[in-house]
Amino acid sequence: MEVAILFAVVVGLMLIGVPIAVSLGMASILFLLALGDTSLASIAQTFFQAMAGHYTLLAIPFFILASGFMSTGGVARRIIRFSVALVGHVPGGLAIAGVFACMMFAALSGSSPATVVAIGSIVIAGMHQAGYTKDFAAGVIANAGTLGILIPPSIVMVVYASSVDVSVGRMFLAGVLPGLLAGSMLMITIYIMARVKNLPKGDWQGWDEVAASVLDAAFGLVLIVIILGGIYGGIFTPTEAAAVACVYAFFAALMIYRDMGPLQGKGWLRESEQRAFGLGLRVVAFAIIGFLLHVSLGKAGVYPAGWGLAVAIAWVLVCLATGWAMTHFAAQRSRVAWPVIVVLGAVPGVIFAYWTMISIFHGLSEFASGSMLAFASTGLLALVAAVFLFAATVAPAIIFTFSLHGAAREGEATGFGVSLLGGAKAMGRGVIEAIIYLPAAVVHKDTRKTLFESGKLTVTLMFIIANALILKHVLTDEQIPQHIASAMLSAGFGPIMFLVIVNVILLIGGQFMEPSGLLVIVAPLVFPIAIELGIDPIHLGIIMVVNMEIGMITPPVGLNLFVTSGVANMPMMSVVRAALPFLAVLFVFLILITYVPWISTVLPNAMMGPELIVK
Repeated sequence: MEVAILFAVVVGLMLIGVPIAVSLGMASILFLLALGDTSLASIAQTFFQAMAGHYTLLAIPFFILASGFMSTGGVARRIIRFSVALVGHVPGGLAIAGVFACMMFAALSGSSPATVVAIGSIVIAGMHQAGYTKDFAAGVIANAGTLGILIPPSIVMVVYASSVDVSVGRMFLAGVLPGLLAGSMLMITIYIMARVKNLPKGDWQGWDEVAASVLDAAFGLVLIVIILGGIYGGIFTPTEAAAVACVYAFFAALMIYRDMGPLQGKGWLRESEQRAFGLGLRVVAFAIIGFLLHVSLGKAGVYPAGWGLAVAIAWVLVCLATGWAMTHFAAQRSRVAWPVIVVLGAVPGVIFAYWTMISIFHGLSEFASGSMLAFASTGLLALVAAVFLFAATVAPAIIFTFSLHGAAREGEATGFGVSLLGGAKAMGRGVIEAIIYLPAAVVHKDTRKTLFESGKLTVTLMFIIANALILKHVLTDEQIPQHIASAMLSAGFGPIMFLVIVNVILLIGGQFMEPSGLLVIVAPLVFPIAIELGIDPIHLGIIMVVNMEIGMITPPVGLNLFVTSGVANMPMMSVVRAALPFLAVLFVFLILITYVPWISTVLPNAMMGPELIVK
């Protein structure tokens, strides 16, 4: 009865227009004062302890700041260029490219609204100019933007992991396959609609443009490798990964891309040098980065003793030879390109893929013994991992070769030696400029603005979480989770019915509350019941995140709807109607995620072992 009064006060405050965070905190404090044996001093202590015990939440401000630098620093524009170059030529290509760009930017930002703003502000206008209706464009981006909280790193996943004390690393791994599946389902839906409605498609721009565009976006996409590679390589924790990502994003935006800060407008190559020295700069950049990478791999023990330096020198020679061949065999550049790709990419890719497939299959075969479905799933995982590794090995070779191919074609009038010397001078000049202007970049108005905007968002989000944690403290003290668990178990509810109830609660709550605050309240309530019913806590977390995705595009408080409405300059109800067809796809996706736990658990279990739960 007392808890019913608490929730009635929360709902009543929200109905009269009190902000959600204040409603949660005020109702909890009034409850503690009126019905609990406590004082204002103990409430202050409760407020402090609610935050002090969740150190993982420190990752949130760092991820927000990294996202701020990536959004402001022009990375979104480069990602969109790459997406259009890759898939823009298929029916509905620009819309599919928008979804693909959202998937990639989601892996940088961890935020759904940030993804909608960064990608939608460019893609929606571009789709409208290309002949798509504005409603269709807004519906695509509003739904695709929700992938920002599903594809790791995700701020909402950090909140869930902190609320129920599970591994953030496991949650990030668990979001990879569902994120790819959700994005693929949206892209397939768009393709089918494009075929039926005869939607516009672009022209294939060639591998030169694909290589140039991915190279242009590479320093932004490296952030994904830093975050996920650093976590799963054991280099740093998720919180440390967020801090490192923040520092890297600052340097990428202000020193490498130079789309903001004191070096804005000063490219590594000046306008008059673009064609003449483009090939040389690429050769020098590839040679230096590859040399340092191979030397580092040698010191890390990846290569046999003493081989790291030899491989690094061999790589520099390959870069020089490829650049020279692209210049001297102008009429046969394509014949030069494909053998290089085979030697550098295809052959090592086949070897690595085969070794990986055999290792995964043998490593997981004991877990799959006795079950034909588990055995088939293990084989499928090994095959998918092998294909992915092959593609990941071949892709850099294609990018390397065709970026030199395109640069050599643009600078045909310049000899290789002259281009190489000019590229080396441009590289040296760019490094010196970065060092000289670094102090000014730290205090520049663009940096201050990004810090201020990220700080406002952090304060808003952490205030909601902090007040939700007070409510969680009240519910825990009243033993509400235990009462709910015993009631549901005594009523004979099994895992299927329990997950139906969880989905309904979250879908309704997601219409009215911000995802992080809702998770902080609901996750501790349902977590003990899920454990009693044998539901994997990582699987439960992904289910909750997908529900939060849907909540962000359902009225009246769907945040993505408001953001898309502002970006597209459309009425709110028009955005709601535009999002409905794709919302149906996300509901089908939710059913898949809810009742096929393998999609969420296979990667964490394969890479980190089975989850151990101590009741």
